This record gives sequence, structure tokens and C-alpha cells, in this order.
Amino acid sequence: MPALRIEGKKYNTKFTLGYEGLQSLYSENSDNNYTDHQLQVGLNRTSNRRHQLAISYQFNLGHDAVNMGISEGNEQVTAPTKFYTQQVALSYVYGSQSSKAKLKPRFSFNNKRYDKKNSSYTPMADFNEYNYGLAFDYNIGASLNLLLDISNRVTNYQGTANHKDSNNSLLYTGIHWDISGKTQGIVKIGYEKINFADSSRNPQANPSWDIGINWRPKTYSTFNINASQKIINAVTGTDSIEADHKSIGWEHTWRYNLSSSLAYHYLNETYQHSAREDNSSTINIALSYQLSSWLAFGLSYEHQRKSSSEVNLGYDKNIYGLTSSLVF
Repeated sequence: MPALRIEGKKYNTKFTLGYEGLQSLYSENSDNNYTDHQLQVGLNRTSNRRHQLAISYQFNLGHDAVNMGISEGNEQVTAPTKFYTQQVALSYVYGSQSSKAKLKPRFSFNNKRYDKKNSSYTPMADFNEYNYGLAFDYNIGASLNLLLDISNRVTNYQGTANHKDSNNSLLYTGIHWDISGKTQGIVKIGYEKINFADSSRNPQANPSWDIGINWRPKTYSTFNINASQKIINAVTGTDSIEADHKSIGWEHTWRYNLSSSLAYHYLNETYQHSAREDNSSTINIALSYQLSSWLAFGLSYEHQRKSSSEVNLGYDKNIYGLTSSLVF
């Protein structure tokens, strides 16, 4: 499937337009075939060095694989479950590159709608989501900054019988840094609480963190380390999920036209007010060869494993990939 990206810039305004298609065809079971689409539009404007405004829109036409998402545990569903999502995001930064302090308010609207033709369709999985927040950065020297981040997420489900509407509040404090050519990172630690519109559903509160570190010991070799713990909305079965995610990756350029990547991801999901607990892991290996300035080939292998206290939800999956990229 094709991918397209167009960028334009005039004075202090930058415009981007992107499209990407993804198609998978299964030789043994064509019912599992799917085609996904993603469209992105963005506008970024900087004025007077102290003001930066960014607006973006994203549309996704995607799917839940069999036994995933709203079809999880439903053996009657034998084909991918189609849906679309939209996101409109607005962000603003007050403060120049050399400012000691920066103020960063933001707002976004997201929605998700499942295709009513899906055999597993339920309006209770459709939702509108509103996110708003405010971040404050303060430079304490060199490339090190202190930060304070406050955010709130309001989720409204569309089903009239659904009482999972929620309000999620999150407070972070931490640091971020950028030492050119060597390391960039952010460490945020805080507290998160989710309340439900239905008073019979108990609120949930937990410590939360979000860590991302990028280290380049050599110009041609990069390590990425990420860890987070957050409360996410549950699609089925319960009110919310405590998600603990960890990952590590390595990207290496062996020569000017040959590069590789290796990544490991681990996810623990604890379902609140339920005995269910899931553990998922993914290992991905990829190799890319640049045959010319406009043609590249890639090989990849991915192993996915999921175990669950609900035994019918566990699986092992191996995915092999062969790709080619044309640049015009």
C-alpha cells in the first residue's frame, strides 16, 4: 500500500499532509483480510519568536483483529471489526527558544465509531473524548528543564445504557533534557485518578509515571528505553485498566545503506474490580537495505505472546515481513 507525505513552508508557517495505507492478505483465511487508511493534516505557525501555534487533524480507518477489542472472547466473530477514529488537536507554546520559562496549554478532541455492519457491533464501545492540559517548563541550566504537567480527560460513551462515562485527572512533575548528539529524555512522575459518572462504580487512584530515554553512544547507534504506568479505559468487561508498559530498543547503522533494529515490549494489564490480568510481550527484529536513493528493501520478524487469567484470551503469533519502499 502507498504512503505519501507533503511538506510546505512559507515564512514562519509550516504545512504537512500525509497519507498511509496498510493492507494484509491471508492465504489460508481470506476473512481475516483488512485494509487500513490514515490521513494527517497539520499546520504549525511561529510568530514573534515567543508564540508557537500548532493545529492538526487525523483520520484513521482501522480494525480490531479477531479476538481483539470489542470482539475479544467472542468466538462467533471470524472477521476483523472495522471502525474509524478522528482527532483534532490544538497546542500553543509561549516562550522563545532562549526563554527560562515556557507555558504550554493544549486541547484535543477524539472520537471512535465502530461500523454497524460488524457482527460484534455495540454502541457502548463508541465514544467521544476531550483532553485538555497545561505544562510549565523551567530551564535550570545547560539542557536540563524542570516540568509541571496537569491534564484531564473526559470520556463520554454513546450507548444510552452505558454508565462508564469517566473523568480522568493526572498531575506530573519531573525533568526533561536534550544534550545534542548524545541523549534526550523525559522523566515524569505523578498521581492519577479516575471518577465515573455512575456513583456505583468505585473511583480508582494510582501513582503514575512516564519515562522515555534516548541514548546515542555513537552517531550510528541508538538505544531507546521507555516505561509508563497509566489508567486506561476498558473496552469490555470492566471499568478501567491499570496498564504497566516497558520497552527497550536498539537501532544501528552498519554501513551507509544497511541498518537494523531490535525491540522488546512488555505490557501488564490489571483489570480493576475484576480477577482478570493480562501479560503481553513482543519481540521485533528488522533489517533494511537501501539499494539506491529511491529504492529500499526490508525484512522483519515479530513474535507476539499474550497470557491471561482468562485462558481463552491467550495466544502466540509469529509475523514475517518483506517490504519495499519507493521514494519519488
